[in-house]
Amino acid sequence: MNPRSYFRKSIGYLYAIQNGAKEIYEIDEELQFNNNQITPHEFINQYISYVSRKDNLMINPYPHFGYENIWPRGFNIKDIGKQIKNSFYLINSTNLSLKPLIFQGLINLFPDLDSIFSSTTIKFENKYDFKILNAHPLLYFPNNFIPINSKNTHYLYEIFPLLIFPISLDENIADIWRGYLMQYFAWINKGVVIYYNSDVFRKSLKKDNHSFMKEKKNFFKLNKFLDLLKVKNVNNMKIKNNIKEVINYCLKILIKDNIFEKIDKKIYRAYLKDLDDIGYDFSIFCNNKRNILDKFNYTKINSEFKLYIPSSLFIFKNSNINLMNHLYSNKIYKDILLIINYNHDGFLKLNDYITNLYNKSFPNIIFINPSINKMPNIFSCQTSDNGYYSYNCFKNIYLKYPNYKGYLYINDDLFLKFWELQNLNFSFPWLNPYGPIAKNWFHYSKCLSIYNITNKKNDWKNNIIHFNGFFEIVAGMSDFFYLPNYYASKICNIFDEMFKAKIFLECAIPNSMGILLSSKYEIISVKALWRKERKKWINDLFKKFDQMAIHPIKFSRPLAQKKVIQYISFLNANEF
Repeated sequence: MNPRSYFRKSIGYLYAIQNGAKEIYEIDEELQFNNNQITPHEFINQYISYVSRKDNLMINPYPHFGYENIWPRGFNIKDIGKQIKNSFYLINSTNLSLKPLIFQGLINLFPDLDSIFSSTTIKFENKYDFKILNAHPLLYFPNNFIPINSKNTHYLYEIFPLLIFPISLDENIADIWRGYLMQYFAWINKGVVIYYNSDVFRKSLKKDNHSFMKEKKNFFKLNKFLDLLKVKNVNNMKIKNNIKEVINYCLKILIKDNIFEKIDKKIYRAYLKDLDDIGYDFSIFCNNKRNILDKFNYTKINSEFKLYIPSSLFIFKNSNINLMNHLYSNKIYKDILLIINYNHDGFLKLNDYITNLYNKSFPNIIFINPSINKMPNIFSCQTSDNGYYSYNCFKNIYLKYPNYKGYLYINDDLFLKFWELQNLNFSFPWLNPYGPIAKNWFHYSKCLSIYNITNKKNDWKNNIIHFNGFFEIVAGMSDFFYLPNYYASKICNIFDEMFKAKIFLECAIPNSMGILLSSKYEIISVKALWRKERKKWINDLFKKFDQMAIHPIKFSRPLAQKKVIQYISFLNANEF
């Protein structure tokens, strides 16, 4: 046996199981752990609710981790063109828990790549840094295959009977096709596959030498092979709780269709006998009373909506927690003017990025810039003073564009979750939560000048009392608010008075709203992150369905741009 062959690993599997292993982790000899230590898989033994895709066999994992134009060794070449468009179907998973049985880790810098891509596209100096994106684990659902290799892989006890390699194949294909068999048996055991971000990197700078000729069987017979691996083939079998007989049954089908050869059946039988001899517990399959997968209730989402999995899939400790999915209806707000305030002139370089981010929902966008600029969608407003008085710019924009149904204002470091706006009433104003001013706040003394304004206008004072329930100056985040046309026209004079008194916007906007409004308004939740939380803001994109925006997100930083655009393109099922 070739000392560098994948097949030699079979001896190691048996040795580990004989010595009591309940989990097996294997790694290629050319790889090294990040920080020289194994990264704990925190998602092991946690449970999930899930959705499934039915329009093609595979989903390429690499776009999820930041690289849209590459695909792994063993990937179905017919599915390459479908890798970006990701619409899904909801599964009724009430009281249903799934156990991850296989964990496939990425290899940083030099991943396991398809031979066609590698030989025709990749150069020696190409490196793929998956760690920079810090994407969360991706779940692969029943009947959605993914190439699983043996380079950085973790297996749980229930999948041990499938660790043997089919030796009639070239070892590069045997490595991947063994992974397809494993997925099939994971599914009939109500298990799933997890694909997670890189915890290893390749020490050597040489790329893998996977030749097309050695992998040609993958390109020409893969579809037939995977079509045979369908859960429905087991449903009518009386032997479905006997894992040995199921393996023999599947091998018989694969040999009949010239996918495997007779020698593979002998090897699998010998391996299963060895497992018996060293004490592997096959009774766990006999006691399996779980339903077969295609009896699950698949429910298609209403055609007006699409259900999307977040780029960062939730894996919950408690199976009673529902998976947070976002419904996005491709709603277009042609009669709403989106106003985006730039606090600094340098943000103009973000125009194309932010326009692409929002213009599918908001075809009408105006950018406020603090210095003079003659671009058609730029409104120059030199009185904003680093955003302190940007509400004065809002007034001037309304006077220039008075015929929109409503006006939605956001600041440059706020991310607007535009797909959730469809749940709001555009006939009422929206404002952020507000409350009493803290006396140690830097702007406290300046905000007290509002008392001087209201002392001269009794009706404004009475409105604030009606708004708050008592007479008190309040403050609140003001990076996001919305006014229908009627209210926008009325608030201009109030903003004028606030600006003359140089009231900071986080006091000026909520108190102007209090002066303007009686009772019809909506409070909008905007997530504010501070200190260490700022490093984890990407998680908050997925957590709260009723959260309309997240602040702060620094779009001037390329990593923030990359994370948000990846997430939005996934939700929108289109690449920007």
